[in-house]
Amino acid sequence: MSNSRGTVEIWNHAAAPKSEERPVVLYTHWGASTLINDVMTAMQKRERWKDPAYLSRMIFCHMLCGDLSPLDGTAGYGILTDNVTDTVMEIVIDCDRQEVIVKELNRDNEKYSFDEFVELTNDTPTFIDKRAGDRRQNERRDI
Repeated sequence: MSNSRGTVEIWNHAAAPKSEERPVVLYTHWGASTLINDVMTAMQKRERWKDPAYLSRMIFCHMLCGDLSPLDGTAGYGILTDNVTDTVMEIVIDCDRQEVIVKELNRDNEKYSFDEFVELTNDTPTFIDKRAGDRRQNERRDI
């Protein structure tokens, strides 16, 4: 896949007008295929769900864990306040509403409560599409 860009948007008060709040956007240039698993793994701790500053850091650390070279490198990952437009995977985390929305190319948006989202991988690293009933094996990195 030539485009493996992905983002995680983390909102504190998603109900606020856009002019009053901006999300933290965590960006990966090559890691969209493991992004769902990275977010699920961080959120399965069931901690800091109402604290976007800490939750953002926890998720970003899981995004980096598979490849520690970005820690002193100049490419691969970034932190923004606006989203990029050419991603194949976007995950929106609303700390206020406790919801996760998964947006993926060629698929409908999928919305989950935090509890539902972390239970998707209870026994297996499979990402489940509830509407279609299919199961797709998400690439998994051992941390």
